[in-house]
Amino acid sequence: MTKTKTAFVAKNLLIGSGTQAIFLILSFINRTVFIYFLGKEYLGLDALFTNILMVLSFAELGIGNAIIFSLYKSIIDRNEARIKAIMALYAKAYCIIGLTVFTVGLLVIPFLDLFIKNPPNIPENIPLLYFLFLLNTTISYLFSYKKAIFSADQKEYIINVSQQVFYLIQSAVQLMYLYSTHDYIGFVIIQVLSTFGLNVFLAIYANKKYNFLKGKTTEKLEKAEVKSIFQNVKALAMYKFGSIIMNGTDNIIIGAFLGLGVVGIYSNYLLIIAAVVTVLSRALNSITGSIGHLNNADNDAKKEQVFKQLFFIVAWIYFLFSIILFNVINPFITLWLGESFVLGTGTVLAIIASFYVNGMQFPGYTYRTTMGLFRQGRYVPIVMAALNIILSIIFATHFGLTGVIVATIISRLVTTTLIDPYLVYHLGFKKRVDGYFAMYLGYASITVIAFVASIPVMNWIYKGTWLTLILGVATLFILLNIVYFAIFYRKAECQAIIERLKRLVLQSFS
Repeated sequence: MTKTKTAFVAKNLLIGSGTQAIFLILSFINRTVFIYFLGKEYLGLDALFTNILMVLSFAELGIGNAIIFSLYKSIIDRNEARIKAIMALYAKAYCIIGLTVFTVGLLVIPFLDLFIKNPPNIPENIPLLYFLFLLNTTISYLFSYKKAIFSADQKEYIINVSQQVFYLIQSAVQLMYLYSTHDYIGFVIIQVLSTFGLNVFLAIYANKKYNFLKGKTTEKLEKAEVKSIFQNVKALAMYKFGSIIMNGTDNIIIGAFLGLGVVGIYSNYLLIIAAVVTVLSRALNSITGSIGHLNNADNDAKKEQVFKQLFFIVAWIYFLFSIILFNVINPFITLWLGESFVLGTGTVLAIIASFYVNGMQFPGYTYRTTMGLFRQGRYVPIVMAALNIILSIIFATHFGLTGVIVATIISRLVTTTLIDPYLVYHLGFKKRVDGYFAMYLGYASITVIAFVASIPVMNWIYKGTWLTLILGVATLFILLNIVYFAIFYRKAECQAIIERLKRLVLQSFS
C-alpha cells in the first residue's frame, strides 16, 4: 500500500475503533436501563422484530457492494461524471428497495402471531410496535446510498463519527424518556427520528464534500456497464439472501420453538457479541477501501502478500477475543444482570465458536467482494441458507438453543468458509488454495490450545467480583498477546506488519 493508503487505513482504524468503543458503552447502559424498566418480554420482542426486518432487508439485494465496487476505478481515475452517474443509478435502486421493504413489511403484520410462541403480556399494541420498527428500517434506505461514496473513497471514518454522534444523542434522549415515562412506544419513536436525522445529515454532507453530486446527472452509464452492475447485483442477491438467513432467522426459529423468554436471554449474549463484532468490523472495514484500490491497481503477487498479512491480523484478533469472551461472558452477565440471565457452558462455547468461524471469513469475503467476484459461487449462499434452516429446525427440537447455534456453524463451515478463499486464490491469485487452508488450520490449532490453557487461569483469578473480572481480562489480554507474538514473531506476515507500523510512526512525526 502507498503512503496515502496507509494513512487512510490508520485514520479509519483509529476513529472507527474509538467511536465503536463509545457505542459499546452506550449500548450496555441502554440495555441495562431497558431491562430494568421494561423486562425480558420487551427485550424478546425487540430482538424478534429486528430479526424479521433483517430478513426483509433481503430486498437490498447487495446493491451496496456492487455499487461500491463499481465506484473504485472511477474514484482512482477521478472521473466525477461517471461517479455521479453511478450514484444516480444507486439512488433510483434504493428508492425502489425502500418501497418494496415497506410494502412487504406491511403484509407481514397479519401473520405476526406465527412468530411468537407465547404472546407477551404487555399493554402496547404489538402490530403498532412492529410498524414503527418497519418505518425505521424503511427510512434507512431513503438517503443511505450517499454513504457509498465515503466507503469507496476510503473515508469510512465520516460514517463512523456521524453514526456515533447520532446514537449518543438518541441514547441520551431514550434513557431520559424511559426513566420518566416507562413507555416503550415513545422509546421506539425516538429511534425512528434518530435514523431519519442521521441519513439526512450524511446526504447533505456528501453533497457538500462532493459538490459534483448536486444537480441533474448529464452523463449516462453505457448499457454494457449497467448490465454488468445488475449481473453483479443478481449474484449478490444470493449472497445477501444467504447472509440474512444465517443472521436473521435464528431468533425467529428460537421464538417459534423455544419462546420469547429464551430469545430475550440469548439477545443479551448477542448484544455483547454484536458489540465486539461491530468494534472489530469498524476497525477491519477501514481497510476495505484500500484493499479495493489495491485489487484494482496492483499485481497478483502484491495482492496475495497483503491478503496473508490481513489474514494474520484477523487470526490474531479472533484468537484474542474468542478466548477472552468465553472466559468473561458468563461472569459478566452474572454481575450485570444476575444468574437468571446466564446460559450453560455448552451454549456459550457454541456462541463463541460461531463468533470465531464468522470472523475468520473476513479476509476471504473482503477480497472476493473487492475483486468483483460476485457471480462466481453465487449458488453457495442458497445452499448455506437452506442447510441452516433445515438443521436449525431439527436441532432446535432435539438440542434447544445450542442446536440452533451449532446448525449455523455447520452451515457456514461447509459453504462460504470453503468457497470464498477458493474463489480468491483460484480466480484472483491464479494459485491453488491448499496453502490457505493449511494457514487457517495452523492459526485455529493455536487458538484451541490457548483456549484450553486459558480456562484454569481465569478460574484462578476470578472470584465473583467486578475487580477480579477486570483483573482476569487484563491478565488474559497480556498473556495471550505475548504467546501469539512469541509464536509468530519470525513469520513473514508479522514482520511485514511491524514494518508498516514503523513507517506509519515515522510518517506521523515527519
